Amino acid sequence: MSEPVIQHWERVMHKNVRSSDRIDVGNIISEAGDNFTIMQGAKREYNVPKSCVEGFNGSEVFLNIPYSELTKYKVQ
Repeated sequence: MSEPVIQHWERVMHKNVRSSDRIDVGNIISEAGDNFTIMQGAKREYNVPKSCVEGFNGSEVFLNIPYSELTKYKVQ
């Protein structure tokens, strides 16, 4: 099993997230277990598996899924 991309999730709290097609998704607001939560504006919230993280450059987290796939992780 490979190492997780992000080892210390406290370092990415409130960081911006971009989809694989480089669309601004929102900011990370929490993490628990195998998932983390992204808040986009005041209305959209996504609970995304940590396995969807492709990388972190120090200021932004990059996902390995396109923006269109985030709908399946939307919190109702």
